[in-house]
This record gives sequence, structure tokens and C-alpha cells, in this order.
Amino acid sequence: MAARTQEIDYIRVIDINDHLACFYWGRHQNHYHIDMRLGGCAYVIHKGKSAIIVDTMTLPGQGDWVKQYLQSKYAVENYTVVNTHWHLDHITENYLFEDGNIVGHTETRAIILANKDAIESGTLWGPPAFPVVPPNVTFEGRLDLWLDDLKVELHEFAIHAQGHIAVILPEDNILIAGDMLEDPIWIFNFDFASPEKQLAELERMMKMDIDFIYASHCNLDTIKAGGYDTNFIKNNANYLKRMLADADNPDFPKKSAQDYIEDALAADELTWWEP
Repeated sequence: MAARTQEIDYIRVIDINDHLACFYWGRHQNHYHIDMRLGGCAYVIHKGKSAIIVDTMTLPGQGDWVKQYLQSKYAVENYTVVNTHWHLDHITENYLFEDGNIVGHTETRAIILANKDAIESGTLWGPPAFPVVPPNVTFEGRLDLWLDDLKVELHEFAIHAQGHIAVILPEDNILIAGDMLEDPIWIFNFDFASPEKQLAELERMMKMDIDFIYASHCNLDTIKAGGYDTNFIKNNANYLKRMLADADNPDFPKKSAQDYIEDALAADELTWWEP
């Protein structure tokens, strides 16, 4: 483990509570990989000798480091993976856990398999290339998992990517949002769902019994301080609403993302990060 630790010594572990941990590896401003510049993390729910790993990291070696950490710190022996969506920075080291259950949306499995050759050759979005292992347990809509008596809810949302899953810990009123919410801004994809549909999904999310929110691409200090609140949902929705309202303005192409989230930045509800 020593050599691997030296290679991945930028990963920082935050114990959010006694059964939820964050593994954070951003933000590296000049890194060749965009997600390392944005700032990424994965979450692990653990109890006893079992763990649910929410996404398997961005670069080869990161998932291995997390797995070894879980073994040494928490004596974890049994692993379940949840892929929140199919994007490559969330599935890189699925293959390390192929002996167990890898859970994902039906569309996540289909998209990964359709792009298997391009992913393994490193030509889909560029390097790194890695062995592709898709989810072997799929669902649509809603699925509940359990770690002993700890309930973990998986909810499908039409936000950011096809078949995106939110992970909810109802006992803690915690939402793990994956890429559906990001700080300071989220990335739009309207090929599978219209802006209006995605805004409606954010409204649905806002009505859920949630007090604390954690995302994949976000601010480390906010994670340490206890996560985001539901203003995070409102601010991500406002970013899209305001750009839609301004899209016909001749000056629209000249504006920056900051122009649409000035109030959230001033309130310290979002934190600007140039990359």
C-alpha cells in the first residue's frame, strides 16, 4: 500500500458521521484531466464489515486507494458499488469490485456497454483508458439497499445525465447528489431531457425530506463544515433559469457564469472556482 499511498497522497478523507465518509481528491488547477481540475470526490457508506461505494473515482489508482483504506480503517470485507451515472469519472475502477454487486440505472449499463471499446481504448473522452465493468444490478425509478438496519435509498432523476441516481440516507436526511448539483455551477446536457424537465426534477428534489447535501464536484471546506443545504438546489436551478431567460439577449455570449450566480456567491452559498 505504501507505493500506492505515495502516488495518491492528495486524497483527503472526511468522516461526515460514523457511517459516511468522503474521499476528496480535488482541486488541481493545472491537471490534464478536467475532473481533477474541477475537484472531485466519492462517498462511502459503511457499517460493520460492509460498505456501499458511491462511484469508483476518476483516475486509475484512486479506487484501489479507497478500497485499501476501507480495509485498514474500517475492516471492510464486503463491497457494493453504486454508479450514480455513466460518466467516466464515476466508473473508472468498477473492475476492482466486479466480484460483488455494482448497482446502476438500466440506461447506465446500456450506455457503458455501447461505449465499451472506446472507453477501453481511451478514445471516448481521451485518457485514461481502463477496463470496463458495467453495473450487474439495474433498476429504474427507485431501489432501496440496506447495510444491516441502515437504509440507503436510490432515486432516479432526469438531471445532468441519463439515469442519474441520487443516494439518500433517510435516517440522516442526507442527499448524495453526484453531478446533479455542483459548486459553483453544474454542467447541462439537454440531449435526454429538456431544460424545463430538469428544472421540474430539481423542484421535485427540493420537496424531499433533505437537510444536508453532498456532491461530487464541490468545495472541500463546505464538506468539512457539514455539507450544503437546500439552497444548493435553488442556486443550481437559478443558474439555469437565469440563462434561459437571458438567452435572447445580444450580450448573452459575452457574459460569464458568475453573472448568473452573483447572489449565491455573495451569500457564500456557492464558491467561485475558475477552472
